Amino acid sequence: MKSIATWCAIACSGMVVAQIPTVLTRDAFVRIVLDNHPMARQAALRPELGEAAVRSARGGFDPLATAGYDEKQFDEKNYFQLFDVGLKVPTWYGVELFAGYQENSGVLLDPQNSTPDEGLLKVGGQLSIGQGLFIDQRRATLRRSQAYLRATQAEQEQMLNDLLLQALHDHTDWVAAYRALEVANTAVQLTEVRFDAVRGSWRGGDRPAIDTLEAFLQLQDRQMRQQQAGLNFRNAGLRLSNHLWNAAQQPLELQPSVIPDPDDLSSPTTFQLTDTAIASALTDHPLLAEATARIDQLEVDRRLRAEFLRPELDLKYQWLGDGGALNNEPGITPLGQGYQFGVGFQMPLFLRRERGELAIAKLRLADASLGLDRDRLRIRNRINERVNDINTFADQVRLGAEMVVNNERLLAGENQRFAAGESSLFLVNAREVPLIDTRIRQVDLEARLRKAYFSLDHEAGTLWRAWRR
Repeated sequence: MKSIATWCAIACSGMVVAQIPTVLTRDAFVRIVLDNHPMARQAALRPELGEAAVRSARGGFDPLATAGYDEKQFDEKNYFQLFDVGLKVPTWYGVELFAGYQENSGVLLDPQNSTPDEGLLKVGGQLSIGQGLFIDQRRATLRRSQAYLRATQAEQEQMLNDLLLQALHDHTDWVAAYRALEVANTAVQLTEVRFDAVRGSWRGGDRPAIDTLEAFLQLQDRQMRQQQAGLNFRNAGLRLSNHLWNAAQQPLELQPSVIPDPDDLSSPTTFQLTDTAIASALTDHPLLAEATARIDQLEVDRRLRAEFLRPELDLKYQWLGDGGALNNEPGITPLGQGYQFGVGFQMPLFLRRERGELAIAKLRLADASLGLDRDRLRIRNRINERVNDINTFADQVRLGAEMVVNNERLLAGENQRFAAGESSLFLVNAREVPLIDTRIRQVDLEARLRKAYFSLDHEAGTLWRAWRR
């Protein structure tokens, strides 16, 4: 697998410097995820599916060219020759326009199919003034596909929101693990200095040998903590690698030389969520937009089922003319020499199937509407939960920072007493362990606060917009 360190170095500086650790910032990481992650590419396919559905539905309004020829010869007789070509043009308002040319001949031709010697021209239209006047299957299909397009766009946004939430959480854990490793490294370095000093004092006869053993045990404890912190950092890097892919859809391996930017763990200093932001989230949230699009589809289906309760009443009218007008024969006009008119009526007597399907459509619509209200309430409450998390974690981060400072003061005072011979390694260790734990806990609190901000944007449905191009 290709090295992410190499990829980042090429992308950022145009050259590879293997000796210098590459800093993978959060912005660079998110850009790699959005550009190359398979789920991001899957999300990009969703609107294309919707556009294809709309394109297919618009095909129901495409003009249709027709042509037919039928001939019968038997017992040396020309029974008939039937030739008919035309063009049909469906319109949005339910009127179907058509124009055509017909030429029939034969000794046994049905009289109603007779045409002038030069053929018959016809232009007209068909209109449904009963069932299908306001909506028909063709218009319903297009409306449903347009709603489906909106649903796919919302689905794309939600997929990106989910992808970024997991990716950013894993990146935050990686940064926090690096910060914790730095704390452990610093603790080991300080303990090594103290062990060397105690050992030197023992050799000079100022301290007993038991002090060197206690200092060595403290060093071993710090080294064990360091190893655990290093393990956590490596495992966090492996989880982060799950989100890293190149443009050729090849997974990238996070190399040990790649480190995060520690500042990526910081959060905004002030926070306030306005009522307008909540209202916007409840209006534009991808999950709600997708549910609304589904409701629009069900509403179209309800309207169509209600239309089926109306009787079918179709009117058809066409102007007729002699085909000789095509040859500019004198005294012949293209149209107006005759007409053909027809009426069709049909209606079931009990309408049991139609009424049943309408009832089903209404129930599905009511069910979806109730689900939308439930989702809207759930999103509002989840947003408020994340706000509570942010406020609480922010207070804890401030309190934790004060605890770190206070523990540092205690340790500094104890070190001064130890240097003056008024304290022991046991007391110094007793002061140092809480300081290390407090620093690591502070890193964890900062990570939880940072992830709470990401979770808030995710619950509001706006997480992906911060990195949208």
